[in-house]
Amino acid sequence: MELTQIAEKFSLTQSNVPGSVFKDLNLAAAQFSDINLSDSRFDDINFTGTRITNVNLTNVDIRDCNIAGLRIDGVLITDLLNSRKA
Repeated sequence: MELTQIAEKFSLTQSNVPGSVFKDLNLAAAQFSDINLSDSRFDDINFTGTRITNVNLTNVDIRDCNIAGLRIDGVLITDLLNSRKA
């Protein structure tokens, strides 16, 4: 099934859609809860101001990202990385 040019609030619940593709979307202020994103890929994503809580980040690989202001458990990641370089 292909859904294109939807311009209204959309709700998808209790669904099984592995292998789906989400491209060129505006999901600003969207809410995600109880979601399985294992083995997913994110490329060219704007997470500015996003809050991520109660998340399993086991084996997550983050590369080539702007991490200005990124905090994990209140720790500024740029400070952490700079302290490792010293």
